[in-house]
Amino acid sequence: MSILDVRGLSAGYEGGDVIHDVSLAVEPGEFVAILGRNGSGKSTLIKAVQNLLDSVRGTVVCGGESVFRMGPRRLASMIAYVPQLAEPIFEYTAGEIVLMGRFARQGRFERASGEDEAAVAEALRLTEVGSFGGKRLSQLSGGERQRVFIARALAQDTPLLLLDEPSLHLDISYQAEVYGILKDLQRRRGKTIIAAEHNINLAASYAERLVFLKDGAVAAEGTPAATVTAANILAIFGADVDIRGNARTGLPEISLAGPDKKALG
Repeated sequence: MSILDVRGLSAGYEGGDVIHDVSLAVEPGEFVAILGRNGSGKSTLIKAVQNLLDSVRGTVVCGGESVFRMGPRRLASMIAYVPQLAEPIFEYTAGEIVLMGRFARQGRFERASGEDEAAVAEALRLTEVGSFGGKRLSQLSGGERQRVFIARALAQDTPLLLLDEPSLHLDISYQAEVYGILKDLQRRRGKTIIAAEHNINLAASYAERLVFLKDGAVAAEGTPAATVTAANILAIFGADVDIRGNARTGLPEISLAGPDKKALG
């Protein structure tokens, strides 16, 4: 049974729908990347499947239950969300942020239990955040902050992780670090991971399945080898590119247009 089954999902904001009639089934333990141009609906889809938007039509079933009928605590036991990296507003420490992942499972005013503390310690260890757990977010680099928020999602102890552009604003070393952590969680912990992503080469290196959106609808779906093609990139992004196999992995990799080629769109 799919851990997440999305059928005929349309969603948006006050100005109207952003995604239209999207259907997607994700199997337990799968790593799926959602790709597309800016404004194609990647972030909207990530938010809609966890019932964060008011204007939603269609069905979303997670673990055999309708997401739209789940209470907050039940939903928090199934789905953990890592939003786009943002500047910290409050001066919480990294450790305090990770502990917040347990609050979704607790009742109001309930104090952290031994189980909560063990879950936080394990999340800190897996993401290698423990060494700066006492530092405030404003003292951390972008890559360190992203690891903190992944640790918070891990502490929540859900089978499904949703991430919105986890590589945004990160340099190449931190991008590889963050995606390496996610891949390790998939392989060693059996986590199901769905990440909205703008970097096609990065997504193709780590995710087994890519879902491309265009104008809010699914335009292509499948393995990196099947979907990262010159024809698809031209049709979806309006860019004329070359595709080559990565020298180490053999996975498809986009080579940007050189001086003898013109990028379109």
